[in-house]
Amino acid sequence: MAVGAHADDIENQVGGTLEKYFRHGYEIVYVMSTNNMSGSVASLDADGNVVAREEPTTEMMARRKRECANAAREWNTEAIHLDYPQRHYRNEKLEMVELRYGAPVPPTTTADTPSIITAGEDPTAVEGLVALILKSQPECIFTHTVATHNPEHFGTALLVTNAYWKAWERGYRGGLLYWVDDDTNFGPAFRRFETWVDYSPVLNRKMELIGKHECQMPQWQNPAFGHRIVALEWGKVCGCLAAEPFIWCNRPVHTEEGRPPEYGSLTLELYQNER
Repeated sequence: MAVGAHADDIENQVGGTLEKYFRHGYEIVYVMSTNNMSGSVASLDADGNVVAREEPTTEMMARRKRECANAAREWNTEAIHLDYPQRHYRNEKLEMVELRYGAPVPPTTTADTPSIITAGEDPTAVEGLVALILKSQPECIFTHTVATHNPEHFGTALLVTNAYWKAWERGYRGGLLYWVDDDTNFGPAFRRFETWVDYSPVLNRKMELIGKHECQMPQWQNPAFGHRIVALEWGKVCGCLAAEPFIWCNRPVHTEEGRPPEYGSLTLELYQNER
């Protein structure tokens, strides 16, 4: 299971791992925490430069959800949208509206729906994700780190973490890992990691999956594409071509009294690569 805040977060941060283990026969649970109502549409001009334009929130949300559906379909699954509002949106005049006191309710939600910033403290929101975890029983859950420049990433990490431990109390025994944010202002200490997955054979495939989010990643085929460079940099650190690094929140436990532990190939690689 991967839980991302925004369309393209999953492919950017854990797409190589998911693709590798999809090929190993794993089923993918693809979860979006926000309603993806905010953002801009990027495209390339005749000279190959990225040009961005704005859209009203209703159009933006529909576009990004279509792209999530296209990406999830590559893993024979469907995107699950928790639909918690982002912290801002654009109205019909393309004016940026922040969700503050007195702000109008976004046209894509209702007044009693918590934003992703506070969803982790909302009992109904947490219980909804607990139910999904218990139903899916994923071997591991991947989500954002708490050391992140984006508050919606942090809000997602908080929601997933709170739901994870409630699921654990009810018998779930999978693992929880945070991916390492590629862009953080918290210094090198927060670039440290504990384990990684080597996805070298599917590096190009990961770039294709990122490219499913056309309005965000029109330059995905460029050899100097930022996410390709990041993949190669992490590969150098981990001793392979391309790697995705992670931090454990909690390791999976699959043991029965009197029997040796049984782990899937994903968990075995994560254990083998611990540092």
